[in-house]
This record gives sequence, C-alpha cells and structure tokens, in this order.
Amino acid sequence: MAMKVIIGADPLGFAIKEDVKKYLLSSGYEVEDITGDGPIDYYNVGYNVGKRISSGEFERGIIFCGTGMGVNIVANKFPGVYCGLCESVLTAKLCRIINNCNVLSMGGTLNGGFKAVEMAKAFMETGFSEGFSEASPEFLQKSFCCVQDIESEIFN
Repeated sequence: MAMKVIIGADPLGFAIKEDVKKYLLSSGYEVEDITGDGPIDYYNVGYNVGKRISSGEFERGIIFCGTGMGVNIVANKFPGVYCGLCESVLTAKLCRIINNCNVLSMGGTLNGGFKAVEMAKAFMETGFSEGFSEASPEFLQKSFCCVQDIESEIFN
C-alpha cells in the first residue's frame, strides 16, 4: 500500500509544489493536493494539512509558501504534527533522522523546482534515527518521546 501524502501551497509556493507533486506521483505515493488547480492562502494550507496529519489520515505532508515559515507556524499548532522548515536537501534529510518530522515546509521564493524535488526525495526516503553520527538511535528515539511527553502535557 502506497504511503499517503498531503500537499498544498500558497501563491508563492505553487510552482515548486507542482514539481514536487509530479515527483511524488511518479514515485508511487498516494497524493492529495488540497490546492487543486490554484493556490490558497498560507494559513489555510497550514491549517488543512496540519489538521489532517494530526488526525492520522495522512502519514506525511509537504507544504509550500513564500518562505515556508507561515505554513510551518500554522501546521505546528496541531498535536502530532512535527513540521520542519527546511532550506536544503541536508536539512530535509536531517529533519527526518533527528526529529522524526512528518511534514516538510519550504519556500518557493528560496528554492527552485529541482532543489524542491531533491528536498522532497530526501524527506520521503529517509527514516527516523538512523545514520546520524553525532547521536545514537536510542538517544534520538528517547528525545522524540520526550517531545511527545511535552506535547501531551500542553494539550491535555
């Protein structure tokens, strides 16, 4: 069964979202694009993707706006959403390895389509807690559990 991915973009992230969407579909992911044929406001992108990741309906999300910051701020308001704002292929990979991010945000004014696709590949193909020489998998897993405990305290 293909991994379910939800994506969306505001006007400044729409072009690179289209490139990433083509990559995801050609790689066999099940993709829902909340923006369809036209962009929506960044806060609606962050809200709709964050809500549906939080509900467990989707395993991963990729969101786009001008800088990636606006969509990131809104998506991270939801429990169980770990959205990493990334500006490089390396940070897209590390947000998975170190922080177990389930949503990637990036900016259309900062990244071209090729780089956005490479960032999405790194994000989608990288697992949690393996291959980081500066910390053991056990430490990274324990740290993520501590983050979840903090989140549970805040939301309960």
